[in-house]
Amino acid sequence: MGEIKFALIYENKVMNVFICENYELANQLARASYGDNAFAIETTRYASEIGDKYENGIFYHKLEDGSFKEAMYIPTEKDNIDELRSKLIQSQLVLTETYENKFSLEEKILTLQQIITDLYEKMEENR
Repeated sequence: MGEIKFALIYENKVMNVFICENYELANQLARASYGDNAFAIETTRYASEIGDKYENGIFYHKLEDGSFKEAMYIPTEKDNIDELRSKLIQSQLVLTETYENKFSLEEKILTLQQIITDLYEKMEENR
């Protein structure tokens, strides 16, 4: 399966961060180290370290002043590609809409020019 980064959690505090091959082993190490209430949680996608908090499924990074801030999410390559793909699609939609609006505006201008030409010709005929 490969190496995975885990945080050992006890009483909502990150007690240790380490690499392990699977969740079961990481969880056993957490309980062996800190008791039955301790557990391991994968933290590969979050910038977390010893002293941080883990509450309600969210990592919080401990700042120098002692306060906590939600830990930064580290996107995977797939996440980055998906986000770029989404932005590309949005850009294409905006460009298409802009082109359609420009085309529609050009049609309206041509129609107005034709109306003005027709009016001018009628004015000339009535002189």
